[in-house]
Amino acid sequence: MRSFLLLVFALAAAAADPRAIFPPGVKPVGPYSPGVATDEMVFVSGQGARDLSNNLPEGVEAQVRQCLENVKAILAQEKLGMQNIVSTQVFLADMTSFEVLNRVWSTYFPKDPPTRTVIGVSRMPTGTPVEINAIAVKNLAKRKILRVAGAKAQEPISFAVQNEDRVYLSGGIGRNLRGSIPKDARSQVKIVIAGLEAALKPAGLQIRNLVYANIYVDSGMPLKELADLLDDALPDETMRTIIQTTSLPFGAHIQISGVAAARAERIGGHCSAVGEMVFCSGRMGTIRQTLESLKADVGVGKLGLNRVVATNVYIDDLDQFAAMNKVYATFFGAVAPTRTTVQPWKAVQELSLPPTTGTSAKDDDSPRALVSIIAIR
Repeated sequence: MRSFLLLVFALAAAAADPRAIFPPGVKPVGPYSPGVATDEMVFVSGQGARDLSNNLPEGVEAQVRQCLENVKAILAQEKLGMQNIVSTQVFLADMTSFEVLNRVWSTYFPKDPPTRTVIGVSRMPTGTPVEINAIAVKNLAKRKILRVAGAKAQEPISFAVQNEDRVYLSGGIGRNLRGSIPKDARSQVKIVIAGLEAALKPAGLQIRNLVYANIYVDSGMPLKELADLLDDALPDETMRTIIQTTSLPFGAHIQISGVAAARAERIGGHCSAVGEMVFCSGRMGTIRQTLESLKADVGVGKLGLNRVVATNVYIDDLDQFAAMNKVYATFFGAVAPTRTTVQPWKAVQELSLPPTTGTSAKDDDSPRALVSIIAIR
């Protein structure tokens, strides 16, 4: 009887392992999986605008459609549809494409759209002008749209989507209801926080429940002030990743998206867990140093990088894409996580290396990047 129970537990553990999704004909341009499935979720790598024949459609509208068709194809492998998506990130090489993006987006999500964060970046792999990633839930009954009383989104998005104990937030920007952007950074941050608070209220949550935050800023946000402003606005417990980008929607200088929950478990100083999902702050340095740091971070929670299901790689120089892939591939097991790779800024400032790396800068010439991850327990 004891042997039988041990076998049952072993099988249950195996079922919980991440599983790669490879639609027929899809060939990733790096060491990552197009999609990764867990018992409850599906994670989709950043999808560019090229089709299976590596053709890039002409025109922004066709390019956005192709990105979304690529996302759709990955979800279809798990018998899921676009309605299962709870969270997306969209990266644009040209923010003037924003209105076209919205027009196409409405046709793919005519009702109860997912949350969305749109970011203008400098470059993306294969020369794609658009890249879209996604997180979806398998049980559609557990996907709940949170509506803000009296508020109407200026985009075809939901302010927040709840899945069990997690609430996914669309990117809130530092632009007031009159359509103007305050001159001072503190007022911009204040507007973002007020918007996030309003989005969380239907779930009975507050900003103190923000577990993880992606903080995007353009050159109009003074970085020297930002750290102090965020310390005042966000809880100490919030895992944070700050990314400098080329542009944000509506000319805003700051945008914050994230995940909130009533309860979260802190894992070391850089990761927090909500249920089965673990969110870790972005780490900076060379790609080798960064992944060593993240390995140490999840190791505090007795996890390995084999439990990582999604990564975002903000590379310093996309010309070093192949060199980055070569190092990156050595850190993950048989099931590589999904990945979104972009060069967010034309000229990245010198990155400060984290203290937990095992390799000194003088012994490591691998490409520099900022990397954030999601893992499962």
